[in-house]
Amino acid sequence: MSEDVVEIRGKKVALFREGPDGRRLDRRVHLSDLLQAIISNHPGPMKDRCLFLPSGTRLVQVKGASTILVIEQPPQIRLIRWSYDRMGMGGSYTLYRLGFPFMVYVFTFYRGEFEELRIYHRTAPLRSRNDPVFLSNLMNVQADLGLPSCARACLRGRPSGLTELPFADQVEGLLTYFWTSGFNMDIEGNCFDRARRLDARIASIEAWQHASEANPLFPLEVRWELAAPDLLTEVDRQCALRENYLTSISSASEVADLLYRLEETR
Repeated sequence: MSEDVVEIRGKKVALFREGPDGRRLDRRVHLSDLLQAIISNHPGPMKDRCLFLPSGTRLVQVKGASTILVIEQPPQIRLIRWSYDRMGMGGSYTLYRLGFPFMVYVFTFYRGEFEELRIYHRTAPLRSRNDPVFLSNLMNVQADLGLPSCARACLRGRPSGLTELPFADQVEGLLTYFWTSGFNMDIEGNCFDRARRLDARIASIEAWQHASEANPLFPLEVRWELAAPDLLTEVDRQCALRENYLTSISSASEVADLLYRLEETR
């Protein structure tokens, strides 16, 4: 597992990831934003008091200043832009038509502002809050079950204006951005690399496309890796994460997880 290194210089905070290829810059934010996130523990008002729910909403959980929306989408073929390079390294994307199982999206909003998106797979629709959720096999999603950021999707570079919209519009815009912005190797320990050992049909992007052409519903047959034994436990954990970071930060990885909640700077 790569290690997180947090460096403060002047008015900026930089997050570096140390891995097999050495140290690389992963994210940079304003120091004032980080300090405000740490010390600010007043719940504040919700943006939407009367919620108009996005399509596919299966569960809404409100705890304190946190609102979690669980969205489900049925199995389908998606046209994906895929690259084995990292963003900014001059790599090109290739289009693939890939089959997906039921997708479960867990959106977290804090004080009405979007915080994060977690993505999971299922081979059947959600029937209750006690149903399990499984790791996906997407590159731009963190896979390490030992990290607080497990299953978190990378939404770097998303349109800033989305945060001014109601929940339903934010969800639609964020999902559109996630699926159209392109998948790459920015995240070390991503879900694609972890899941490829589970089934020969997803061992490579080419195998995945070939299996999708032969049987678009084959992802319903894959034994995906368990991420959480039941949905509600995972939702409750997400609600608690924000308060946990505000009251106790004891490692660089926890600071790194908080940095991903803040607007990135250059």
